[in-house]
Amino acid sequence: MNPKWRKLDLEGGGLQAMNLRLARTLRRRGTAWCLLPLFPLGVHRWYLHETGWAVAYPLLTLATVAGWFGGWSWLLPAAPMLLLLLVVDIAGLDNRIAAFNKRRRMEAYLSPGPGAPADFRGRVPEEQPDRPARVPGFAEQEKLLRALAEKTAAPGGGNRNASPVTPDNPQ
Repeated sequence: MNPKWRKLDLEGGGLQAMNLRLARTLRRRGTAWCLLPLFPLGVHRWYLHETGWAVAYPLLTLATVAGWFGGWSWLLPAAPMLLLLLVVDIAGLDNRIAAFNKRRRMEAYLSPGPGAPADFRGRVPEEQPDRPARVPGFAEQEKLLRALAEKTAAPGGGNRNASPVTPDNPQ
């Protein structure tokens, strides 16, 4: 999309404005994969708004660093847990991005809109007497066409369209 169109302000409402807001909230796969090397800080989880896991990553990293440099061996199992979480993230990152974007789309499309203006009354056919209340059906249109054909009959009482076109009678 052209950057000029992205800057266009359509915030008055409607589907276009909603789609622009939605596009700004969706998460991109490339961005999430680029943030994955910062997994010890949980940045990729913050990007996907997974707060619990985003906090768990820095805590496990802190426990690993404290166990390594502090000599606390009881904290060292945090390192394999951190690597296991990384493997799980690599395996399921695309699915989590798709699930996040699906939730955002559902929130956007299923949320109630602002509704009609306060003075909106819809179509009121009584206020427009010259317009028909509805479009005539097929049978009614055929009846009107037959009546029109009878009115415009040829002089002499016969209808100029009365003789059917057949292979024996090509007009």
